[in-house]
Amino acid sequence: MGPPLMDDKWIYGSSPQQIHATIVEGRPNGMPSFGGKIPDQQVWQIVAYVRSLSGQLRKDVRSTRNDHMSVHPSDQARRPEEPKLMGEPQ
Repeated sequence: MGPPLMDDKWIYGSSPQQIHATIVEGRPNGMPSFGGKIPDQQVWQIVAYVRSLSGQLRKDVRSTRNDHMSVHPSDQARRPEEPKLMGEPQ
């Protein structure tokens, strides 16, 4: 079982170059090497995908993915809202 990839605490680093090295070279105790098995261009696409999962992207960056089947709009697509005090008339 690997790390969640959804936070900012990464053992081997979270920069694109470090993620690339992890995929290509592998890591001890569970992450096999995929060097030579996946074309380098595809490795970089995986790097971008993994980074998008991490929550490390700016909040104003929206995915180009079409979420037309989503039950509700993406949180990134929502406009910022001002906090409301409890009991305040709306």
